[in-house]
Amino acid sequence: METFSLQSTAIADTLLLNRALTRMVIRIIVITLALSLPACLHAGETGHSTWGYDGDHGPLHWGKLGPESSLCEKGMNQSPIDLLRTRKTTLDDIQFSYRDAPFHVVNNGHTLQEVEPLSETAKSRYPKHGQTVLHFDKDSTIVFDEDLYLLEQFHFHTPSEHTVDHKHYPMELHLVHHNERHEVAVVAVFMEEGKHNPFFETFLEHAPTKVGEVMDDHNHSVNPITLLPERRSYYLYSGSFTTPPCSEGVIWMILHDPIEVSAEQIQKFRALVGHDNVRPTQPLHKRFVLETNFANTNTTTATKK
Repeated sequence: METFSLQSTAIADTLLLNRALTRMVIRIIVITLALSLPACLHAGETGHSTWGYDGDHGPLHWGKLGPESSLCEKGMNQSPIDLLRTRKTTLDDIQFSYRDAPFHVVNNGHTLQEVEPLSETAKSRYPKHGQTVLHFDKDSTIVFDEDLYLLEQFHFHTPSEHTVDHKHYPMELHLVHHNERHEVAVVAVFMEEGKHNPFFETFLEHAPTKVGEVMDDHNHSVNPITLLPERRSYYLYSGSFTTPPCSEGVIWMILHDPIEVSAEQIQKFRALVGHDNVRPTQPLHKRFVLETNFANTNTTTATKK
């Protein structure tokens, strides 16, 4: 019994040490962004014509747009990346608490995105110290590493920006969040060709066909929880925005499991945007990617108004 007790204690100590190391790694990769981040956050959403995905305005030229976009060329922690060499460890669940909201879909010429509304509680896009998910009964949030993040917007790319062993999925969903310290966390979901997706179809039906148009529909609601796979294990790394000005310090959480959309829906999205909207994968440099080493289901709350 004494030998067993010593072994149990050693195992417990090892688990605690691994958890402490994981938390330390997560804290290290969370780089505090400058107070000017709100401007950066919206930089890829205005439909500004100085950058695009083709020719002289394409990704290979973004770094020459001006000093504010120099990281697109010189940054050492850029996104997207290829998810090949990872370190498996125990990662905390992402606790999703997404709410219904009216459709507010924007065609900015780069993608189609749903911009989340603000409640009176939120006031700004940044929660205040001490606030919890209970304070945001009308706002969509996640809790990650004991931090509360508000959902800013979600949008789509085709093909996927991140790759797995250099292979693209047909599409990729990005859900963009931020916390009180102006840090950004993006949850990414791969989208593979398969069965018809009713929710994505509803989104496409509300998508404006012309650049600069906005579709508001307060008679119907949208809840992005329906665009998440059932299993919520994920990859984790520190990267950047995938559009100019390519600001770094973004926490990326890419879910392992894809969701399905039909071939017709993929083509319809591409036709609405008018082009592929993907930045090539970037060098990993000295970064490393963490990966959940067990299958688990995250805490999920989908709330009706």
